Amino acid sequence: MKDHKGFTLLLIFFQAILIAFTNIAARQAAMEIDPFVISFLRYLIGILALGSIILIKRTKLRFEWADFKILFFLMFMGMFCNQILFAQALRFTVPSHPPMIYALTPIVIIFIDIIRKAKIASKQIVIASILSFIGVGIVLGKNILIFNSGILLGDGLIFIAMICWAIYTAFSKPFVHKYGALQLAFMLIIGAAVLYAPWGVHRFIQADLSIVTWKGWLSIAYLGIFSSGMVYLNYFAILKRIEPTQTGLIISTHPPATIILSVILGYEVFQWNVIAGTLLIIIALWIAQKKIKEPLNLPEI
Repeated sequence: MKDHKGFTLLLIFFQAILIAFTNIAARQAAMEIDPFVISFLRYLIGILALGSIILIKRTKLRFEWADFKILFFLMFMGMFCNQILFAQALRFTVPSHPPMIYALTPIVIIFIDIIRKAKIASKQIVIASILSFIGVGIVLGKNILIFNSGILLGDGLIFIAMICWAIYTAFSKPFVHKYGALQLAFMLIIGAAVLYAPWGVHRFIQADLSIVTWKGWLSIAYLGIFSSGMVYLNYFAILKRIEPTQTGLIISTHPPATIILSVILGYEVFQWNVIAGTLLIIIALWIAQKKIKEPLNLPEI
């Protein structure tokens, strides 16, 4: 049991590093390349990376048409909308903001489960929700006060992407167990690439790639191989070991990891509101993960 927990913690730590570099790589790529082209290349490289793993492992692929509708929905929310909105947002915001906003994911999942009656509402969930939104508000408040429209636009896009990711996470676990993490990620990214191909090819042909530096190409390679490949595999591997509403165990590590690496690499500087907001969100996630002790009586919908 201890070995199982230790391995899960190791996966969570690895995920934090992957996500931290994803935010930084996406920011670097967005400064040099059309975000629509970034999404297109990310899909292609991700397919090659996952496909290579499947060939090496000689994994037998299977698919049941009865699952088509729900898998299409998962692909559209998690691989299509989430990735495209994320790439667009990094043109405007800074690397530390996305993990801060994505930290709201478990709170949103809890509310989805309450609506589905898979989880009961409680005072601790209400408290955790209030604290997490206050934490995000502290981070974004500075930009609201000085009306930094660019960062506000980027953060707004990230917020919508986070909602898509929360829906994806809440409904994907049964299919992770059914198809396996590798096959599910491979099927969904192929679906997203096919859906995006007409627009992606059009933007790719128009793009001037001669101006892209080695940092830009390295960022694209990272986003394709690690962010569209390893991140999903590792995320599913963790999800098999925990409940969807416990994703706070994963996500609470992302903001501090991203802030530290972003500062070290010179993409931003330490700011008091970012640190304070991060601490509030981590506390909120910790509260949300505790066992529910007292149900909160809500009116019937």
